[in-house]
Amino acid sequence: MQNDIILKAKRSDEPVLISLLKSRGIENYDEFLNPELLPFSSPSVFSDMLKAVEIINNAITNKEKILVWGDFDADGVTSTAILHKTLTALSADFMYFIPDRDKLGHGINSKELLKIKSKNNIKVLITVDCGISNANEINLIKSMGTKVIITDHHEPPEILPKADCILNPVCLNSLSETLNCKEIEKVSVLSGAGVAFILARALLNNKYPNIEKEITGLSAIGTIADVVPLTGENRIIAARGLKELSQGVNLGVKKLFENQNIKRNITSEDIGFILAPRINAAGRLDSPYEALKLLIENNDVALDLTIEKLNSLNKVRQNLCDVIYNEAISLIKNPKNSIVLYHEGWHLGIIGIVASRLVDKFNLPVFMITSDDRGMYRCSIRGTKCHDIAEILQSIKECFVGFGGHGFAGGFSADPNNIEINTLIKKIQEAVINNKDESKENNSKEADIELKGDDIDFDFIDDIYKMEPFGEGNPKPVFLFKDAKLLSEREIGKEGGHLSYKILKDNHEFDCLYWKRKITGKKINETFDFVFYPEISEFNGEKKIKLITSFFLDDKILNSTNSGVKIFDHRQKTGILDKIEEYVQTKKNDIQIFAKTIGTKKLLSKYANITENIMKQPNKSYAVMFFDYPTSLDEFVSIIKEIEPAHIHLMKSDIIKNPYEYVQSCIGMIKYAIKHKNGLITIKNIADNLGIDDYCAECLILALEKTESIKINPDSKIDFIKPVTEENLKNDSAFEIFTDELSRIIRFKEYITKIDIETIRENITN
Repeated sequence: MQNDIILKAKRSDEPVLISLLKSRGIENYDEFLNPELLPFSSPSVFSDMLKAVEIINNAITNKEKILVWGDFDADGVTSTAILHKTLTALSADFMYFIPDRDKLGHGINSKELLKIKSKNNIKVLITVDCGISNANEINLIKSMGTKVIITDHHEPPEILPKADCILNPVCLNSLSETLNCKEIEKVSVLSGAGVAFILARALLNNKYPNIEKEITGLSAIGTIADVVPLTGENRIIAARGLKELSQGVNLGVKKLFENQNIKRNITSEDIGFILAPRINAAGRLDSPYEALKLLIENNDVALDLTIEKLNSLNKVRQNLCDVIYNEAISLIKNPKNSIVLYHEGWHLGIIGIVASRLVDKFNLPVFMITSDDRGMYRCSIRGTKCHDIAEILQSIKECFVGFGGHGFAGGFSADPNNIEINTLIKKIQEAVINNKDESKENNSKEADIELKGDDIDFDFIDDIYKMEPFGEGNPKPVFLFKDAKLLSEREIGKEGGHLSYKILKDNHEFDCLYWKRKITGKKINETFDFVFYPEISEFNGEKKIKLITSFFLDDKILNSTNSGVKIFDHRQKTGILDKIEEYVQTKKNDIQIFAKTIGTKKLLSKYANITENIMKQPNKSYAVMFFDYPTSLDEFVSIIKEIEPAHIHLMKSDIIKNPYEYVQSCIGMIKYAIKHKNGLITIKNIADNLGIDDYCAECLILALEKTESIKINPDSKIDFIKPVTEENLKNDSAFEIFTDELSRIIRFKEYITKIDIETIRENITN
């Protein structure tokens, strides 16, 4: 049955752009379509602004120490960078501090603050993207003679801190009494970076135009990354900031996007999908100072190293997300009203991202609970439009040591000495049921407007681009095509993971792209309805229109790995290789053996039929046997989809966990290559034989080269120089990344060797 679709605007004779603007309640078209031409709000929108500027300027004049206390997410890091750039330009004596996510959490920690205060004689404290919920900590530091300026945007508690100045648009009396309703609305949903930006502009007072351009770009990053509505002041910040970033105003951001081979103007999507995840990965997995360094450093060599580190951390974050997501899936049994999961080994910095993925999959509120270093329960929460997370937490606040959040996200900490985990889970589940707003439940999908084939040309797409920057409060418009005819389809991408297809609509042919999809599930010349966003792509100077697919309405995708596939579990069986050898002989030309590692191949070498069928490249076959396991769920699913087996056999697999065993095996392979292959060996060959992925193998080779165990010559041949010791490797950054990657791979393989068959079936059929 076809999904319901709601169109936000009706087709009329007026231009589509006008219909879109009307449907979004936009009245002043010129202002909305030209936000980069609009002025910023005056810093005097905050009633305490003059006082805040006076306190900071006096501290600068008197050479008193200023402390900027930031936060570890992208909004907090960019806010810190804004004040760093500003205070540096003003020759202030200042320092900055960003708390460690795992050890200190959000906000101000009194013990750490007092330590910094006593050691550095702090006279002025400026908080950015935090502080409004820290009344006790602020009051304490105030009592010791330190002046406090809070810049924040989070909802305030009932009792406010006794700060000298509070710049927070949602705080009572923080905005000037002279503002009219339109002016208040314009600044009411600022990000933390937006508030810090207004303070910085007041301090700079139009005397440092280059610094103002740079902090405009930084404010745009924080605004877009924090997913605040891109309306009012935020829209002006985002539009003007993206323009400045595209002109290379910040060296670190410029180099990072060059590293990603992005040569066009930077968009809000580039911030949201490329830059912000790397900033957040540093705070989640390592140190937020690495991300801050990207934004404030001006040394090319230092920035290159920082970008390399951020890229590596982001890859680790992605892999950790996959592992934790798979573990979470294995724990979910028949979810109904909510998903509440506990695993003491989950990484605190990753569970929020995984919770978001689970909400997308199940459309239920998700509570991911883990334990921190002190044994406290820590939870990240993501909600749905039917569940207000802040209300749910408030209703059971007696369970928590601390909690916070808003409609769609939140978190808490709880003491296991005060509440047992099963009791806590039950309380959460009951609170979700009792706080559901069923009036907001709607499973219909949406599109902005239905189009005809004649509508789409370069001018039309240029008009749509005028609505940028897109984001929260101003999403990309998506359009409906009805009765489009499928002309052709093919897989594209490095591993064939995406779908390129052509359609005919009203006598117009269009190229279409569907990310992370392999087939349409339609027959050639079949007609269907789909929702898309049109883009202009350019290659070798030639411009083309592509329709980026959001979804098919009547989605009849035929998944080759359907629920009828039979999965045989031999993971705990030993002494069965003779029988397997006989079985393989009967289906010799229609079975593939997944065996990669040196140890597994050696074990199977005495069995001729098994060895003969070891997979070189996945091809369609009746059955596949896993004697080793791939390095990720994506690879596992991809192999099965390539083979389309009727039978899957899961065999016992020994997983080596000691990283130094991998080192010795790698060196053994290199010595063999030197002796028998003139020193030539590929990364893929090393990765396959060790049972790791290419990136992990690259990190291992880099570590061996850096510790001077091997030498890679200009002709790619490898020379063995000297044995490597554990001591040499222990402090090497490349080896550290290798062990992190290896740990992720091992966790996935262990997951596959332990989970139940139905969970595996679900993983390969979704």
